Parts: sequence; structure tokens; C-alpha cells
Amino acid sequence: MSLRAKLVLLSLLTLLLPWAGWRYASEMESTLRRGQEQALLTTAEVLSRVVASEPELLYRTREARELFDPTHGDLFAPLLPMQPLVDGFADEWPAPARPVPGVQSSDQQSPSQPLIKLGVHDRSMHMYVEVAAPAVVYDLPHTDETGRGPGATRLIVLTRDEFEHERAWSISAVAPGPLLVHPCEIGAPWRPLTEDAPARLTGVWRETAHGYAIELKGPVNLFGAQLSVHALDPQNNVQSQTGLGWLHTGSELLRQRLEQYAPNDIRASVVDVNGWLLARAGSIRANTPQTSYPGLREDSEGFVRSVYRMLFARKQTPVQPYGLPYGMWGPPVDEARNGRTRAIWFEEAGGEPSIVRAAVPVRYGERNLGALVIEQPGEQLALVREVALTRLLNMTFVATVFTVLVTLVFAARLSHRIRRLSRAASTALTPEGRIEASIPGTSAADELGALARSYDMLLNRVKEYTNYLQTLGSKLSHELRTPLTIVSSSLENLASEAPLPQAAQDYVTRAREGAHRAHAILTAMSEATRVEQSIEHTERTKFDVSEVLRNIGEAYRASFHRHRVEVEVADPPCWALGSPELMAQMLDKLMDNAADFAPPGAPVTLSLECDARTYRISVRNEGPLLPPQINDRLFESLVSGRGSQAEKPHLGLGLYIVRLIADFHHGTVAAANLPDETGVIVTVELPR
Repeated sequence: MSLRAKLVLLSLLTLLLPWAGWRYASEMESTLRRGQEQALLTTAEVLSRVVASEPELLYRTREARELFDPTHGDLFAPLLPMQPLVDGFADEWPAPARPVPGVQSSDQQSPSQPLIKLGVHDRSMHMYVEVAAPAVVYDLPHTDETGRGPGATRLIVLTRDEFEHERAWSISAVAPGPLLVHPCEIGAPWRPLTEDAPARLTGVWRETAHGYAIELKGPVNLFGAQLSVHALDPQNNVQSQTGLGWLHTGSELLRQRLEQYAPNDIRASVVDVNGWLLARAGSIRANTPQTSYPGLREDSEGFVRSVYRMLFARKQTPVQPYGLPYGMWGPPVDEARNGRTRAIWFEEAGGEPSIVRAAVPVRYGERNLGALVIEQPGEQLALVREVALTRLLNMTFVATVFTVLVTLVFAARLSHRIRRLSRAASTALTPEGRIEASIPGTSAADELGALARSYDMLLNRVKEYTNYLQTLGSKLSHELRTPLTIVSSSLENLASEAPLPQAAQDYVTRAREGAHRAHAILTAMSEATRVEQSIEHTERTKFDVSEVLRNIGEAYRASFHRHRVEVEVADPPCWALGSPELMAQMLDKLMDNAADFAPPGAPVTLSLECDARTYRISVRNEGPLLPPQINDRLFESLVSGRGSQAEKPHLGLGLYIVRLIADFHHGTVAAANLPDETGVIVTVELPR
């Protein structure tokens, strides 16, 4: 039997046993969900009629329902869940759970417009204003009949009630701390009056890094139906201002009405036609007592039910950020604001249990005044489902566990065989490029055995071909060198005969150059093989790396006369274990490579740096950058970054030999572009 058939049969054994019970529990849960949704929608319809009977609780003015638009400067004051501390700081003010039109944070403040936050708590309006100002000038004790001293930084709050009566307040301070609030004239220069503001209008002035902030508290009726704020400098010039916008607020009376009529363990919310939250009452308890259901009073099988809850949980809608406490935007609230009823189940989040949220429109005659949203915990239904699953599936639990154990044992053996095969395949190729593999499990009769045999056959063929490629260079060099020598000697003899015509002499010259190039190619092909053989028979000795670089650097100045060779070597001895001859050969390859790419007259720098653990030998040269397509294969055999128009033959073996010698000294080699992208640096790191 094939491995695939075995896995299919074992999987069917674990899946077929609980299938019937799962189907039964799912159907029962769907029926209970629909019943709970319908009951919650009915409760919401009743509460919506109660709210619609007092439409004045939803909107203070008709314009707040028809014209209110925060994107054009109108302001909304939500019901605050807790009373802010009037201290001039906005850290305790709630932030919306999602971007809300017209609600800005401090980092979004415009220099030409103050940042305003409003909120209602216990029929009191709380107001926070933050202004960007280059300097703050405080009030001095009054010196004339106006009740004010010299000019000071002020904030003007202009209100207009539903009867078009306007009122303005001048707000200043003698120092950071309590506010000075006076009524003032309407319009510039906003001259304060001598009478005092109502005693219930209090607040605090605080300096900020970019200006100042005030926090104000007063009765809601003092702020009217429209509001604007003007920030004045000491010369009564307007520094920043807001237009006269409509003021829409949450309703404390509506919240009290919801608390009066909403059932226990239900949270009710009312939003207007645009989604702004007008009132919210009630709470949802995170832990519903199990004593309401007889089947849940005995919790002896709680662990088993938790397992079933994890395996058979129904997928629910993730909780979305609605924008509280400013408003509620999203399903099902949006549908209710458009005149449709809907209920949705949401999964657990934010410390709240799984809930069902139902929303219905609030209708007043033919008009839709907003939406009423009801939320109720849904975990009671989940607990009933878990009891049913417990009773139904316990009988199949033992058989399921036995089948799972058999599957686990089989999977463990299968995983062990796959890991062995993967480990053998990943280690088949040694870092030196040799193929040494012993594939396990080739005698097995299933698909893994066939795969192991295919791997073994493939690696043997690759090994034979690799051996052929490794000896191809020396074979070609040996076979071609004799006929190439005959061709070269024949050309020399031909050139020594009687003078040839000029055309024939040109042909002879070209043939001699081609023969010389072929000789160079054969020499390069056999060089890597000779280096590998010499490395195998080289004994390691202790030598001074700095002395080798100094001596060879002097020779390079004479050899590479077309470039400026610079040698930077550390003064103290740098002892290493290896071969100084191979080290010199490695430096020859690096210098040849750098000189080939560096422009004539450009510097080629050979340097040695020492630290506590490594020696770093680097060769820097100006010139073209490394090609990105071969940057990670530059030190492999037969890889070259030179173009096809190079003057000398290059088979890509020079840097390969550098890597072989670095490996012999237990070091690493890497190439990179210079930080200023003017050239290339090749670095060899050797352990101390």
C-alpha cells in the first residue's frame, strides 16, 4: 500500500468519528443563534420607540441633525466615560478607536487653527484648547476702568444659542494656573468687560512647548448651539481661529433614559443619522454565571468542554474599531442608520466576551433620527453548545484518542525517515565541492524509498560528472599542449625562412599571437589543479604575516609600475600558522586582479589590520564596481567578472585559487564595493 493511501485512511479514522456529533451541535447552535438575534432585535425595537417618543433628547437644535458636518469645522462633544481632571493636560481625554472626521490629535494640529477637544460629563461641558503661539504674555493687575492691564495673550470663546443670541468670553491668566474669565464685547478688539464670569466657569492655563493650552469646565447651556475660538496676541491680533461651527453634544438625559429602560446585562447605545454617539448605557459582564443552566452547575467536565470549544468554535466576525466614544461606524450600525435592521455576532476582544450586536433605526414618523444599538453577551449560547458536545462526544473520545495515538506514532516514524533523507541530501556536497553521500532508506518499498533511490542515483551521476569536469582541464592541457607546440615551432620555422611577403607576414604574426593565447589558456586551466595538489602536500609553519606583506609589497611597486602601489602594514608581528609561499601566491592573484581593473596611475592599496582575534588582509583598487549578478559567486571556479573584450585570457580561476588558499589557512574571503562606490575591496580574514 502506498504512503498516500495510508495517510488518507488514518485521517479518515480521526475525522469520521466526531462528524455526526459536530453536525448535530452546529444545527442546534444555529437555531439558538437565530432565536437570540430575533429576541435582541425585538428588545431594540421597543427601546427605539421609547427614544423616538422624546426626539428633543437626540438633537438640541434642528440644525444639529440637518447641517452638522465636522469636516467643515463643526464640533462634537461626546459623553465622557469619566470626568477629566481639570489640570491643563489632555492625557486623560479618550482618543477615538479609529480616525474620526474633525477629531485631531496634537501632532495633527495646524498653526493657524487651535486644537479643540470637547466632552460632556454630568451635564457639564469640558473643553480643552491647545494653541501654537511664539510667545505667551500673561495678564497684569488692572490699571484702568477696563479691568485689564497692558496687552496679554488671550483666548476668545464665542457662542451663539438657538435664538441667535451671541456671547463671548475672554480667557487669560496671570501665570500658569487658574484662568481669568471675563465676558467681552463681540468682535475685534474683543474688549473685556468688568463683570465677572459665572462662578461655575473654571479652568487651568498651561504653557506647552509650542504655545499654551487651557482646560475649561462649565454648564452645557453656557456654550450655546454654535461655537468658535479665537487666539489673540497682546496687540489683539488674531493668531489662530476657528470658524463659527455647530456644536453637537451627547445627551446626559438620554443616557439616563436608557439606563432606566434597558434590561440587565445589555448595553444600549444611540447614534444620530451620521453615526455620532449620543448616549450609551449599561455594561456587559465578562463572566456570565453558569448557574442559570442546570447542565452547567456541575463543572466536572470543564476541561473536555474547553477542548471542544477550541476544536469546534464557530467563526465569528472580528471586532472592528467603531470610533468610540465619538461615534459608531461599521456593521450593523451603518445598516440601521440607513433604515435596515440587522444583528451580527462578534468574537471576544478587548476584555469583553463574545457578543451579539443588534441595531434598529429610530423612526419619528417618516424621518429616521438615528439608530439604536443593543449588545448582549453571546457566551451563554456557547456554553449550552459545549454541554451538548460534551455529552455527545464523550462516547467517541476514547476511540478518537486511540486513533490519534496511532497516527502520531506513524507520523513520528515518517518524519524521522524524511529528516534522515533531508539531512543526507543537504550534506551530500562538501564545502570543497566534493560529493560524499550515503542516502538512507533505499531498500524501503514505499514512495520515500523510491525517492531515496532516485536521490542516490542522481548523486552518483553528478559525482561522476563532477569528477570528469575536475579532471577535464588537466586532460585538455595534456592533450593539446603537444600539437600546440608543433604549431608554434612550425610558425617559428616559417618566420626564419626567406623573407615572406607582407600579407603572409601578417598572417604568421596573427597565428603566433593565437598560439601564445592558447598556451596561456592551457596554463590557466592547469594552475588550479596544481594549487590544489600543492595545498594537499604543504606543511604548516609559523610565519609573520606582516613581514610577508612588507617584502612582497616592495616587489609589487616594481612589478606594477603602471599603478601606485601603497602598502599599509601594522608594526607588531602578526604570527599565523600556514604557508608563506601560498600566502604570497594568494597576494599575487589579488594584486593581478586589482591591477587589471584599476585605471593607469590609480592607487592599489595592500593593507594588513590586526585585532585580538583575526588578521584582515585587504586589497583596494579604484575602477568598475562588482557586477550584482555574480557578486555572491565571485570566488567559485570558472566565474569571471571581466568582459569578453579583455586583453588576456581569464577563465575565472584566480579568485577561486584565492579562496582555496584562504580555506587552507582556516580563513574567509569576501569582496565588496567601496562605501563611496569608487572601486572594490577584497578582504581576507585569518584567525590568529
